[in-house]
Formats: sequence, structure tokens, C-alpha cells
Amino acid sequence: MSGTENTALRVRAGRAFGLPRQVSPAKACKQPCPLVKIIYTRGNRTETLATLATLRKILNRFVGRRVFYEVSSRNKRGHEFFSAKNVFVVGSIEITNYEHLRILIFDGRHQAHSIEIVNPQTMRIYDETSGRGFAVSFVCDDEKGVETRCYLRDEGEDEERIRERTALQSITLPELFEYLDDITAADVRTRR
Repeated sequence: MSGTENTALRVRAGRAFGLPRQVSPAKACKQPCPLVKIIYTRGNRTETLATLATLRKILNRFVGRRVFYEVSSRNKRGHEFFSAKNVFVVGSIEITNYEHLRILIFDGRHQAHSIEIVNPQTMRIYDETSGRGFAVSFVCDDEKGVETRCYLRDEGEDEERIRERTALQSITLPELFEYLDDITAADVRTRR
């Protein structure tokens, strides 16, 4: 893996991170927007990132969702290749632009796991059909000829949230009537 240790994209594991820092609106307005080329696959149009708020709006679609990611790095000559894949629930996303653009994506269930994307040159947005999910990829190139890519794809809602929401649907009709009788009986007792 020589030559890829200093890649722009890194998966950090085994080190605990605190909660994301919030950037005040005054500081966010003073920060110059990085030159990130955005490529929309639907319509095949390209534009430059206008504001960090636009980037936040795009990436916030992943918060609270199960996401598949693949971080890969390769030498353009094809001699070396590195890839890491995983699925996790996105807890929060932190975007800062001080010396360089930095995107931190935190795992909602494992505080020591995060993805860090530093200085991406290109962001490709895959949103062809609404039913098939939403995906983005960030690409970074360095002067040594190493290309690093981070691909994120929405895999659907968090299973625990679905279970919480559908718990009422698993109650049988007699159980529901019994529950309603208990509520109304308790209500009558409190009025007396």
C-alpha cells in the first residue's frame, strides 16, 4: 500500500470522535467556497459548488439512513489498489472549510467509526430514478498519481426505526381493544 498512506480520503476506525462541532453562520459566510466540480448524472450537467449550504443539503439526505460506502484508492499506473466497504447508519455529517474542505460522516451506532473526505475535486451525484435510491461519489487526485474515491449509496431506512414505526401494526385486534378498554377505564377512575 505504499504511496496510498497519505490519501485524501480515509476511513477512521478504532479512535473515538466527539460530537460534530457546529460552525457559526458568521464564520460559514466568511469561508470561501471550495472549487468542487459537481456532476449530475441525470441530464449530464456539470457545475461548480456554489455554497457549503448546498453541499450540506445534498449530504443531509443520508442522515438517519442506512448507507453503503466504498472507499478505494489506486495508482493511475494500476500497480496498487486499496478498497474498504461497509454498511452503516449515518448519525451526523460535519462539513468544514478552513484550510481545506473536510467532510466527516459519523456512524450513528459506533462513535469510533467515521469516514473523512478531504479536498475532493469532483462530486458525482447519482439520482436517476427516485425508487432506486440516491448515491454520491467524491474523487480526489494527488500529484503522485493516486486517485481516491469515496462512493456512498442510500440503502433505505434504518431497520430499527422501521421496527419502531411498525410495532403498532403487529398488535392483534383483541389486544388493541383490550388496550383501549384499559385506557378508558383508567380515564374514568381519574375523573372520580
